[in-house]
Amino acid sequence: MSNGKRFEQVTPFVMSGSGQDVIALLHKSPNRRTVAVSFADDEQVAAAESVFQRVAEFLPQLIEQRQAETLQKFVSIFLTDVAPSKAAREQARMMIDAKTDILNSGDFLPASALAKLAGFSAVNPSVQPNKWKRNRDIFAIQHGRDDYFPLYALNPDDHRPRKQMAEILRIFGDAKDGWSLAFWFAALNSFLNDERPQDVLAVDPDRVIAAAKDEVAGVQHG
Repeated sequence: MSNGKRFEQVTPFVMSGSGQDVIALLHKSPNRRTVAVSFADDEQVAAAESVFQRVAEFLPQLIEQRQAETLQKFVSIFLTDVAPSKAAREQARMMIDAKTDILNSGDFLPASALAKLAGFSAVNPSVQPNKWKRNRDIFAIQHGRDDYFPLYALNPDDHRPRKQMAEILRIFGDAKDGWSLAFWFAALNSFLNDERPQDVLAVDPDRVIAAAKDEVAGVQHG
């Protein structure tokens, strides 16, 4: 709370000299609190004065930083007790429902199942699917510690990624993460006459590429 007075921060400075010299300086100092350190050895005094001078230059900034960090901790503590708004709770519920629908759709397989389906080695089955993901030939959604890959992104004959998937992922770039891509492919798309991109991908992948370009263009132009 403020009582109407303004307090200015006074930059700390180092005083050195004899006891009487320091006392005289203290009478002229605007600071209300002072820390005094005495040394018997002149060399120690010179070394200490240099160190204290450097500390004094940065001390206000350090104190301000510590105060800000402490304030942030208090805010974090109190915010944990603040109940989310009704709108936030509803948004969270809708997100949970949407992710549950995706996971229960049967359209995604974990890396191990995908590797088995594609006939890869059972020794380390996730190697090839993860390589596809790194090369952005396919995307994955993460659930727990596992990655799940979309079946509709694979050619049905050899279970390798459709070549058009790389182009679609290139178009979206970093604009969509794995879950955002899953939602986009599963949602009715007006550009595709209210069909889902994941359904159109198998019969007309070029239209899906065009729909991805339209999506990005719409975002860029507001």
